[in-house]
Amino acid sequence: MQLARKEEIFAKDGNKTYSLMAIVEGESLHVERGPENTVQTWPHLMVRELLLFLVVLLAILGVSLLFNAPLEEAANPLHSTNPAKAPWYFVGIQELVSYSAFLGGILVPAAIVVGLLLLPYLDRSPKGIGVWFSADRKLANTLFTVFVVAMVVLIFIGQFLRGPNWIIRWPW
Repeated sequence: MQLARKEEIFAKDGNKTYSLMAIVEGESLHVERGPENTVQTWPHLMVRELLLFLVVLLAILGVSLLFNAPLEEAANPLHSTNPAKAPWYFVGIQELVSYSAFLGGILVPAAIVVGLLLLPYLDRSPKGIGVWFSADRKLANTLFTVFVVAMVVLIFIGQFLRGPNWIIRWPW
């Protein structure tokens, strides 16, 4: 009797939108099952996303009006800066390349891309999904933390500790 109640099919509601954006409880979407577990995409989700977009846009606009972002002097091809540095978001990779061209330019970026491509196939466990720093995902949390700390350290070294001719110096 309990099994029959669980498999009960509900009539499809013509006013509901069923799509990948539907919010349901459970591991997968169950169209026409348990309509009390769903929320209509329009207007609920779309209005919230629009409001968040407007808040972020106003915050960026406010920061841009309050703080000046001056340009540097015009580029002179006869005299380049010493040291020539990549933007801060690439300076970690530039730092790796300074130790070994093969390691920083080929091996590490290729390993990161291959690891990200294989991640959905290697980590198929649904445990701890949606929970920050879940105890069920210690390995994933540890690997992510090590990656972020390593990149922050490399960016800090490349941005603040590298002087003329790419020698390491203290910034103070």
